[in-house]
Amino acid sequence: MKKIFLLLIFLCASIYAFSDKPSPIPLPKSVFLDVHPAVCNEVCLDRLLNNGQVFSFMSRYSKDFSNKLLEENYFNYAQMFNLLMQYEYDSANIKIAVLIPQKSIKTYALTSVNAVLAYLLAQRGNFELTVFNSVDESDEAIKSTLNNIRKSGYVYVIAPITQDGLDMLVKNSYGMHIFVPTLHKSLYENAPYNIIFGGIDYNAQIEALSSFVKENIIIFSGESKLELSLNDMVKNQDAIVEDTLYFTSLKDNFKKAIESNKNISSSSVYLNMPRFMSGLLASQLRAYKQTPLALLSTQINYHPDILNLTQYEDRKNLYLANSIGAINPQLESISAFLGNNMEYDWVNYSISIGVEHININFFNDEAERLFSESIDDDAQIEYDTRIFRAGQYGFQEIKN
Repeated sequence: MKKIFLLLIFLCASIYAFSDKPSPIPLPKSVFLDVHPAVCNEVCLDRLLNNGQVFSFMSRYSKDFSNKLLEENYFNYAQMFNLLMQYEYDSANIKIAVLIPQKSIKTYALTSVNAVLAYLLAQRGNFELTVFNSVDESDEAIKSTLNNIRKSGYVYVIAPITQDGLDMLVKNSYGMHIFVPTLHKSLYENAPYNIIFGGIDYNAQIEALSSFVKENIIIFSGESKLELSLNDMVKNQDAIVEDTLYFTSLKDNFKKAIESNKNISSSSVYLNMPRFMSGLLASQLRAYKQTPLALLSTQINYHPDILNLTQYEDRKNLYLANSIGAINPQLESISAFLGNNMEYDWVNYSISIGVEHININFFNDEAERLFSESIDDDAQIEYDTRIFRAGQYGFQEIKN
């Protein structure tokens, strides 16, 4: 029976483990067995590739039944998963813990871990990664989980938490280097320098969008902490905010709110809402014959969903700020295999930068840099903000 080394990643059990149990993720190597008795010829191998069955293709590939294209595919995947350089290690070169408050960050619980894995795999280092699920962000849960991380011998921690868990994280961060990818340093200006922040600078994004403001401003908003915070940032700009309209449910009376406000067509409208609501409101504006001078939004709406939820006429004056930069092709490919989208998910992007900072500054200063972003003197990632227009077929960057 043929054996081939292949990475297989199963994280769900790790994420949903008991809060007081660390969930070890194996070193980036595993054994995959070809249990099929029949030989897989060129037609068979080609069919596996076309069906997206990469793991099956890798396990059943044979030079006896291959052509140049199949061989190239095998080599590319083998490079990606580091199959061409198998070594045995007595211990890991890189040791990182991930603190996951599963109930608080929901779908980000899995993607956050995958983002860490993708970067480490792209760098082909020997690593040890353990997930610690705090379940929620209560004081006791955060404190207890940090103690467990410390007792397990981990010093470097990725913690995708919300603002609710930040205070307790800061107070119990002694002896650790912690990267918080989800929050901006401005939320805790006196945090010690062993904590680095990777959150988006929404204030900088709104400032960049301000040059596209025409006349006065009307804000369409939800009621989350982030959305209310965005409202305050908009109001701190020089332009006059005429009104703030809140939309929180599909049961809201969109027609009444839009038709009764005669200032919409003579104002610029900020969409400080999730993608679904923003897309719905953009289409409703045109349906009720309101044409804002400009639609403006931050990173929260920079996603293909906004294109799918609107027609071109709805969004032709929609401008969005984006702080996600160029992505290393190999890292992007590995992320995609793990189910992550880095191009439009700033949390995954931020996590990757944080892991790179830990890797280069504490483990391997000769590692190739995959990101251009730096960390400023206040222990915050500095992002470059660019403005895009929602065009007919995609996002088009507006050059200065």
